[in-house]
Amino acid sequence: MTIDDLESKILYFNDVPTKLGQVTAVGIIKNGTGTERGVLRVYGSYALVYFLEGTGEYFDANGYRRKLVAGDFVLVTPDLPHRYSTKPGQYWSECHIIFNGPLFDLCRAEGVFNVERPVVHREPVDEWLERMLSVVTSPDSQSSVEKAAEVSRLLALATEVFGDDVEAPVERGTAVAGWLADAKVILDANLEADVDPKSVARRLGVSYETFRKGFQKQFGVSPGLYRTQRRLAVACRLLELTTMTHQRIASHLGFADEFHFSKRFKQVIGVGPREYRRRSLE
Repeated sequence: MTIDDLESKILYFNDVPTKLGQVTAVGIIKNGTGTERGVLRVYGSYALVYFLEGTGEYFDANGYRRKLVAGDFVLVTPDLPHRYSTKPGQYWSECHIIFNGPLFDLCRAEGVFNVERPVVHREPVDEWLERMLSVVTSPDSQSSVEKAAEVSRLLALATEVFGDDVEAPVERGTAVAGWLADAKVILDANLEADVDPKSVARRLGVSYETFRKGFQKQFGVSPGLYRTQRRLAVACRLLELTTMTHQRIASHLGFADEFHFSKRFKQVIGVGPREYRRRSLE
């Protein structure tokens, strides 16, 4: 199959899980625009997305931002608010595979997938498209053995594309300095507590300006905004999966009050928590 042969459709849908995991769906989107501009969303499943033509941009709550072109793979993880979209009036085409399960959770936890690098480039496009489509070789089969084989083939493909030993793109720069990696660990922890970026700098043994500028350069956002994004990523999951009130979520994640939580949520995610919860239930 070539790009010229494509049309928007679901090529495969499966609701039969296995003990290893599940390839849920394979689909093509022709002349799409991606997610709603300005709004971060959470899938609730893994997705492997391959861009076939057109351009756009990827951004997530970790502060990772990258321009997208034909030949780019994006690995979407279940709990990370993100968006990928075109500019107004522009379009792209993509092939995507939706999947989940304990095998993929284990690969993520053990670092088999480098989730710090969710976008990588692979060409030629026609060949990688064929490899994606070959994950599902018997779409009508209900055999548990074949379903497990699909998981195995997808794991092999995803590991080859996103494995931690794959060379990082040039634009990501050199390895993260030790104190920057430590800073990220500190800002990821104890999200319910107030953490002053200046106190983090002192703990790391660097000046605040060195800390702020170094973190911004490496991760694309300030230390304060990064921590807010991590808090709000958890808030998104709580809004989707629980009946916790906004006030309780705000308190749980260390916001001053419900008003402050709602204001920051809308600034970063693009919609208020009430609207986000409503959309997640649709």
